[in-house]
Amino acid sequence: MTPYELRFKIFESAQSLADQEYQTRFTYVDRKKELDPTFDHDYPQYPSYEYIERLAEKINSFVSCK
Repeated sequence: MTPYELRFKIFESAQSLADQEYQTRFTYVDRKKELDPTFDHDYPQYPSYEYIERLAEKINSFVSCK
């Protein structure tokens, strides 16, 4: 695997983690609103590219710690 492919895999992993976090938060808010009409929280925004990039950097530093 080339370094480019490895970095892309790390980015894909970060995107997957960010998406899972978003889906979990969205489901939580949706379910709470369904059960309690007075629940006053906004739905989360989909993770930005910058957030995913920061997450990928964290994963990369963990994987390549010296």
